[in-house]
Amino acid sequence: MTDTPRQPGPGGGESPPIPHRAAGWRANFRVAADVVNTLAIPLATLGATIFGVHLTNSLKEREITIATQNNIQALRNQREQSETALRSAMFKELVGPLLQTESEMRSSGPQADLPRAQRLALLAELLTLNFHEHFELGPLLRYVDTLPGQTEESRARLRSTARRVISRQLAPMLSAGDATTQGQTPGFLEISLNSAIAEPADALQSCTIPASTSPPPAGPFALDCSITAAGTPLHVTSPDGRDRLQISFRAVRWTDQTVGVYALLLDQDGKRQTNSPPIEFTLSPYSLPFSDNTLLSSGNRFGVYLTRIDIIPDVARVMRLSFVWFPRNFVPPRERPLDLDLHPTAQQQPTP
Repeated sequence: MTDTPRQPGPGGGESPPIPHRAAGWRANFRVAADVVNTLAIPLATLGATIFGVHLTNSLKEREITIATQNNIQALRNQREQSETALRSAMFKELVGPLLQTESEMRSSGPQADLPRAQRLALLAELLTLNFHEHFELGPLLRYVDTLPGQTEESRARLRSTARRVISRQLAPMLSAGDATTQGQTPGFLEISLNSAIAEPADALQSCTIPASTSPPPAGPFALDCSITAAGTPLHVTSPDGRDRLQISFRAVRWTDQTVGVYALLLDQDGKRQTNSPPIEFTLSPYSLPFSDNTLLSSGNRFGVYLTRIDIIPDVARVMRLSFVWFPRNFVPPRERPLDLDLHPTAQQQPTP
């Protein structure tokens, strides 16, 4: 084994041997390992502390959020229960007098400050304004309207109340239709029934589009009404184009503000669908959207409603109707969706 050569020193002697460079990085590694080993426990303790504080704060925030939601739901439930109890008591107070006989009302004391017909009209008005979403009130309103001794003032107030309810019920449907029928056939049509003042108001009239007038593509439609009306009936198409209707307005009585509606379903060629029966109903001032509408086999739903009437003596008679295609997925509050199993059953094979 040879010795490491040594360089001569400044005094002529030999210098000490040069150490190997590998010993340098090993020493540095040992120093770094000692530093890491020394700081590992404090750093781990600090990280665990920060994580624990963050986790605790997150759990507290979650608990606060859940407690807040529970409180809001509890307050909402209490409010709904209070409103339900109030409406139930109010409903009993309003319906009770309507169901009493005249003898029972007389025996109840001098509490009736109005004649029976006018008092029932007031109660029916309050009932309609507060419960029109939950009950079909058309029959009751028609009954009170035709009571013996009913005044024109009470009758006009009842019909005005019905028009207010119609506008309330149509508003959400029309706003939903505006968002879903862009670029399609409109879901709302305004129809005017015009009658010459020379026509008798108490006679039954029919309304058609005049033969000399081409119907506008998107309304409003103006129909002439008379005892011997001659013209074409009204044709409307659903916004999705799946249904076409031919509608005739007949048996119009201006004194009662009623209209007989007769509708036929047409195919794509404009001919009547033989497998669909005609649709007939009587439109009155008390026909309300949530209760008086027609559901077709395609799933489309439509209705016709009286929104305004203008009778100027010796001048004109005009009745404004609103034809509405309901939004596709709209279900009235009084109806529950039906889940019917209509799948055809498999045909049984004949036994030999």
